[in-house]
Amino acid sequence: MNREEYLRRLSYLLQDLPEEEYKDALEYYEDYFEEAGPDREQEVIRELGRPERIAAMIRDSVKEKDGDWEYTENGYYNKRYDDHNQMPGQTEKKMKEGKEKESWHMKGSRNRNIILLVIILVLASGAVIPAALGLVLGIGGGVLGLAGGILGIVAAACASCIGLLIGGIVVVISGIVKMFTVAPTGMLLLGCGCLMAAAGLLLLMLAVWIIGGVLPKLIRWIVGIFRKLFHRGGEGV
Repeated sequence: MNREEYLRRLSYLLQDLPEEEYKDALEYYEDYFEEAGPDREQEVIRELGRPERIAAMIRDSVKEKDGDWEYTENGYYNKRYDDHNQMPGQTEKKMKEGKEKESWHMKGSRNRNIILLVIILVLASGAVIPAALGLVLGIGGGVLGLAGGILGIVAAACASCIGLLIGGIVVVISGIVKMFTVAPTGMLLLGCGCLMAAAGLLLLMLAVWIIGGVLPKLIRWIVGIFRKLFHRGGEGV
């Protein structure tokens, strides 16, 4: 908005006023723009505010006639509109002071927010760190327990395999010897010995399969789990 548009709008808003007040108001603001000069045109518009505001001030002064309004060298004056009707430069000073206060308030708010955030993080770390440590230890304990269980099965299978094989061989030999004296008993012992040896061989095959196939995969899986846990922990730090 330039000077002509501003005065045209103000003239339109004041056209229903008495002729004397209408002319006085327009002449004052035309002179005000003339004294300021073209270079300060936009500055004057900012100081005066919107035409609707000036028109409302003038209308109130005409309607009230209660002494609160007076026509000064700076236009119509009323305490209620003091911030919009000051001498040039006063408005800028108040705006600057207001911005400084607002900047100080915002800076203080940011500092308080940072302190509050640090306090929350410190308090939260007291609960999060033990919980995370407990979770890692729980997972690690479960994995190690599973590995220990599998190793126990392998050890038991190996021990049973050895025991059955040795026992089967001994029983087979005893059955063969017994067949020369008591044939039925010898045949029974021979059959039992063969079954024991067969069971031992099956357990041996199971142990070989676990040691050769399952155990390496289990070890890689455990290493992968711990690597992921510690890798994520390192990223978090």
